[in-house]
Amino acid sequence: MKLRSRKMNKLFFTLPALMLTFSIAAQEGENLVNNPSFENAQSNKIRRLGDIERADGWVSATGARADLFSADAKMPDVTTPANVFGKEDPKDGINYAGIVAYSYREKENRTYITSQLTTPMKKGMRYKVQFYASLAELSKYSSNRLGAHFSKKAIGTDNKIPAIILSNDEVHIEHPKQTAFDGMYGWDLVCGEYISTGKEKFITIGNFSLDSDIKTERVRKPRDVKGTQIIAAYYYIDDISVQLLGPNEECDCNYADEAVIKTSTVYQRSAEITKEMSPKEIIAQYSIYYASGRYDVKMDGDKTLEKIALIMEENPEIKVEITGHSDAEEANSPTDKVVSMRRAEYIRTLMEEKGIDEGRFTIEDAKDGKTSQYQNEEDDENLKSAKSRRVTFKAL
Repeated sequence: MKLRSRKMNKLFFTLPALMLTFSIAAQEGENLVNNPSFENAQSNKIRRLGDIERADGWVSATGARADLFSADAKMPDVTTPANVFGKEDPKDGINYAGIVAYSYREKENRTYITSQLTTPMKKGMRYKVQFYASLAELSKYSSNRLGAHFSKKAIGTDNKIPAIILSNDEVHIEHPKQTAFDGMYGWDLVCGEYISTGKEKFITIGNFSLDSDIKTERVRKPRDVKGTQIIAAYYYIDDISVQLLGPNEECDCNYADEAVIKTSTVYQRSAEITKEMSPKEIIAQYSIYYASGRYDVKMDGDKTLEKIALIMEENPEIKVEITGHSDAEEANSPTDKVVSMRRAEYIRTLMEEKGIDEGRFTIEDAKDGKTSQYQNEEDDENLKSAKSRRVTFKAL
C-alpha cells in the first residue's frame, strides 16, 4: 500500500538548527530520535485526545491523530499517570504518547507517531532501535506486531485511514518473538537491529501489518479500573531510541533466554490448611506471587483473595496487614523500586471491591528486606527471585 508523503513543515521549525545540518555524522551511542520521551512539549496546553503535535518534533502519520499524555495537562483525560484509557507511570519523565495498534474489524482507525531523525542514517550502517509499550487497561484486545519503520520521506496521509500497511520487502523493527503485548502494569521492550539502506530520515511507530497477520487476545478489564473498554488494542509509547552501532558492537536487546525466563517465572505454592488452624493462622498461609515488575493479580491470586475475604466476613474483629515484597533487582531498579508498595496497595483495592472495609487493612512495604521462608539453599537465583516477588498477609 503506497501512501503519499505527509507534509512535515512544522517539524523543521521545531528541530534545533544543528539537526538540520544533515552532513554531520551520527556519533556512536548518540540517540538520533528528537524528543525521545515527549518531554519537550506544550504540556499545559494539552486539553484533548489527538494532541501529539504538542510534543516538539512529533506528528501523527495519518488523519487519525495520535495522543499525548502529560502530568501537566489541564484535562484529566490526557494526564499521567491516570487518564481516559487507564493508568501507567511514564517510563521516563512525565509524558508519553498513545496509539491504537489494532481494532476489531477496523472499528477504530489505527494511529501512528512519526518524527524526523536528528541525522540521516548512513547506508550499510547498523543501528540499535528500541522503544517501550504498555497496554492501556481499557483495551479490549492486546496485539503483536508493534514496530518502528524508517523512511527517506515521511510516510502517511492527511486522510483518516484504517491502517498503514507495509509490503513484505519494507523492513521495520519488531519484537523477535512477535508475541502479543498484554502487559498493563509496566513497560514491554521492542528492540532490534536495523541496517540502513541509505539516507533514511524519518521514524514512524505503530502496527504496519494486515489484520490477518496480527495475533490478538481478548483482555479482561482489571476490577479497579472504571470506564468502558474500547474495541481496540491501545498502547502507551515512551523512551524511543535509535543509536549507531560500532563495527564490532553487538545489538544487545536483553532478549536472551535467561532474561525471558526470569521475567516470566512466577512461583506457585498451595496454602497448607488444616482443620486445627484458627482463622488468623489460615490467613497467614496465603501468599500471592508475581512476574518481574508486575503487580496485577491473575485468576489464582483472585481466588486467594476471595478466601481471605470470606474469612474476614465471618470474623469481623480481624484486621489484616498486607505486606508487599520485591526481589533485589526490582528493589534497585529506577523504574521498579516502588512495585512492592504497588502490589500491596492494589491488593487492598481489590479487597475493598470484595466488600471488606479499607479500615481493616494496614500496608507494609518490605521491598527485598524480608527473605521468603520458602527459599531453600538448593534454589537457583531465578527461583529465589520468584519466591521473593510476593504479597503476604498477617491477621492482627
